[in-house]
Amino acid sequence: MAKAKDQLSGWSFGASAFLHVLAYAVIFLLADRPQLKPPQEQSVNVEIVTLPPPVEERHEPPQQVSPSETREASQENEPGDRADTSTIPQVALPRDEMPAMVKPSHMLSEKVLDDPRSRNARKELAALAPADQIEQLCGLEAMAQVGEWSKKLLPDRVVAYAMADPKMVGNAFSADGAALHSKRDWFKLQFKCELTPDHKKVAAFEFLIGDPIPRKDWADHSLSDEGGSLD
Repeated sequence: MAKAKDQLSGWSFGASAFLHVLAYAVIFLLADRPQLKPPQEQSVNVEIVTLPPPVEERHEPPQQVSPSETREASQENEPGDRADTSTIPQVALPRDEMPAMVKPSHMLSEKVLDDPRSRNARKELAALAPADQIEQLCGLEAMAQVGEWSKKLLPDRVVAYAMADPKMVGNAFSADGAALHSKRDWFKLQFKCELTPDHKKVAAFEFLIGDPIPRKDWADHSLSDEGGSLD
């Protein structure tokens, strides 16, 4: 029995080396977060323009061209006298080399929260405001999916609003300027989190990991130093 408990102490989705870290990280992340800002309506100024009256077209009879003028025009258009009209090669525009988003087929946050070790985290998550519940649930999904996708990263924190404010449109929570903490570094993170209509579970998820964030920029983006707390 003791040996079985030791095998369950680590967290991983395949070998149980990562689940405990995520379950503990849920409690760490359940802090007050800025409320999502509703999209502002933009007014459009419409200007009525009075068009001038239409111009009547005048049909003039075609001018008569004399035979001598016709011969001179044909001589000027001889192949030897024509200018070089070869086609100028068109330079192809470079294609968008933006890496594709990773789109997992299985959602993982529900499995993390169903673990017995996440009992307290579930209670604290339920006590949050709806907007904060969504942010924390999607942040948990981000940590789980990145940890499953990469064997080098060990995510334990996600800040959805680090570089830019997240957005909520319908049932989709998007964070284009998020940050993910792994080991001793913060990494740029972009993700989109589709929720069920009741906003209690993650229905679909996609993400993209970026470059490490320089340490000198951490404080400007509310990212904690080692052993520190988030602002």
